[in-house]
Amino acid sequence: MKQSEEFEWCEFNNLADSYINQSNEAKQRTGVSRYYYGTFCTTRDFLNENDIFLNEKSKKTMHSKRSDVHGETSKIFRKHERFRKNNIGKTISKELDKLRKMRNEADYDKITSDSLNKMMLKSKIKSERVLQLLDELN
Repeated sequence: MKQSEEFEWCEFNNLADSYINQSNEAKQRTGVSRYYYGTFCTTRDFLNENDIFLNEKSKKTMHSKRSDVHGETSKIFRKHERFRKNNIGKTISKELDKLRKMRNEADYDKITSDSLNKMMLKSKIKSERVLQLLDELN
């Protein structure tokens, strides 16, 4: 089996974009989920590639495949001194948390609190905001 090239997480966002304004519920739910994962994986990789952690335990969590990595990613952006300028870290953390909440709802709840079309649009906006802020940090 041939090793694949490094995956670009933004492809998840592109897939989600293709589901905007579609009436298929499965595609809408998938879109919400992909916006989260495209954004989360990009932010997680940013931290790992730049060796930005709160401590050794944080580093270990960030290099694991456990579900704790989701919360740890948000926590690092919220608490690390590098991201305090202009509250960029706090904004990234809040938007990631909101994206994750919508993803959980889309993935696990039979009935969502908002229309899936609205959730997709909100997810897109929040995802774009996080990725824009991440670009500013580079």
